[in-house]
Amino acid sequence: MKWVVAALLALGLVGGGLAFTGLAPERGLSDEELAAFGFTAFPEPRTIDAFALADATGQSFDIDRLRARWSFVFFGYANCPDICPTTMAVLGAAEARLLADGDPTFQGILVSVDPERDAPDLLADYVASFSDNFVGVTGSPPAIAAFGKSLHAGFAKVPVADSALEYLMDHSSHIAVVDPLGRHCGFIRPPHDAQQLATLTRALVQRWDARTG
Repeated sequence: MKWVVAALLALGLVGGGLAFTGLAPERGLSDEELAAFGFTAFPEPRTIDAFALADATGQSFDIDRLRARWSFVFFGYANCPDICPTTMAVLGAAEARLLADGDPTFQGILVSVDPERDAPDLLADYVASFSDNFVGVTGSPPAIAAFGKSLHAGFAKVPVADSALEYLMDHSSHIAVVDPLGRHCGFIRPPHDAQQLATLTRALVQRWDARTG
């Protein structure tokens, strides 16, 4: 499938980034230090408005699915030619590194901004090509737009002339970060790097444990 090829290419592109740093945080990092890993933290976590979506298997996807773990949420779609497969591949590589090291990882979520074309089976295959653990999310366009607004992720159709696709989706490129209480606490700006995401995850988990333990 085209996205599998794109994912492999993306992993090759970010492979050098895996050597970015081998550090695992030994102390709680400040918001300013976390910014070095591309993370922008809000002064206070923000409540996410109630939503009712579905995952690619047809199961309900609501606020409860965002609790008790860190979630990295990306808004994209299966026909995306560039940023989506690249970002998803980086997320998959970051998760693989954390799992290999025996560290807590994040819940990777792709919310489809093109539910008209991203049928559940297509979305499930697409997400699984990056990680068996990742979750594909869909719903009605208004419901997805409302959820995106809560996470400061906008998107819109862009007509494409002389193309079988007819249109592409212009969408946000950042990754929204949701804390274990289901609150939007910040975002990860591009460009995304697997090692940086892995180190950021370790730092977020450690800081959370220090504050709640």
